[in-house]
Amino acid sequence: MPTFPKSLVLFQKMVNERGAQLRERGLEDLKQLAGAPIEQVTVESCPATIGVVVQSLPNGGIRVVVKGFMKAFIGQHLALDGFYKYPDETVTPIPYPQFSEFD
Repeated sequence: MPTFPKSLVLFQKMVNERGAQLRERGLEDLKQLAGAPIEQVTVESCPATIGVVVQSLPNGGIRVVVKGFMKAFIGQHLALDGFYKYPDETVTPIPYPQFSEFD
């Protein structure tokens, strides 16, 4: 039987790695991910999904959020990572309080 805390840590690491990979991609490439299908994964025998949300900003940049849900013994758990990417290709992290709209 999997240990729940370990699987949750591994799942957050997986979501963070997806975010790190996306930060390396160009703005136009990231814009194409809007509406991308949700990825089905398994972490320590726990089913999970990872999706990417891409939202346009008024300044021409985008907000990218990697959002994962993992089923647990009771309920499900959320893992988030995200950033802003601007037309000059700079990247800034999403402040933690702004993730609340993705809960």
